[in-house]
Amino acid sequence: MIPDTRFEEISANAETQALNGIWSQLEYDTRDFPERRDLFLWVLERLLREGRLKLAKHGRFLEGSVEEQVEAFRKAWPQSELDADKRSLLPDDPHIGSGVGMGLWFFMDDCPGEAVWRLPDGSFPPP
Repeated sequence: MIPDTRFEEISANAETQALNGIWSQLEYDTRDFPERRDLFLWVLERLLREGRLKLAKHGRFLEGSVEEQVEAFRKAWPQSELDADKRSLLPDDPHIGSGVGMGLWFFMDDCPGEAVWRLPDGSFPPP
């Protein structure tokens, strides 16, 4: 979907951050919401396959194959930036419609997992 050099740049810039770090990096590649979602899921899948990160929720690593974990994200993903705003912000928040909610969605219960990045020694910290 993107050149390896861009993937490495995104990965390096987002490493050790929450998943919204990957999302924010992709702003430079496309602002089209469905395209950006697909690119995010592609990057996430590649990072999982390469063993650079694992996903966890509520203090436990997610179970299932990489495909199943990525599919859980696809199913839970907000339909639009406005949908993300409505899910992540209070109903009277003046930022509804701004797209800021997508960055917050990664910290909500709706999001199926959070990033646990591999440490330099190759191990993973407990979630």
